[in-house]
Amino acid sequence: MEKSFILSLIFAAIVAVFALKNGDKVLIDFIFTKVEVSQAIVIFLSAILGAVVVAILNGVKNVKHKKEIRDLNKKIQSIKEENNNMKALLEDRGEEITKLKKSIKELEQKIEEFNNSIEENDIEIES
Repeated sequence: MEKSFILSLIFAAIVAVFALKNGDKVLIDFIFTKVEVSQAIVIFLSAILGAVVVAILNGVKNVKHKKEIRDLNKKIQSIKEENNNMKALLEDRGEEITKLKKSIKELEQKIEEFNNSIEENDIEIES
């Protein structure tokens, strides 16, 4: 920001010196009238008008960038919320998987016990 301000001051000084060196009267022909003014005034007004146009265009660009930043921040917040929801869902699924593994082990033990019981009954029947 400081560099652009310093460059603007240097440019303004150059324009001022140029305008003062060219202070002759010139005829400005507007569509409906003609006016004779100092060329220095024309140069100053042109430079000021150019600066105003640049400032307006930069202002529009800044507003667009601020809106884009605001939209992106909303999108980031939405993605963070979705990420947190997914983490919670993943944790729930992990707990569910742990419970299911425990149930599987219990069922495998019951199957093993049942198979052992069947084998014992088969042995008793054979005897």
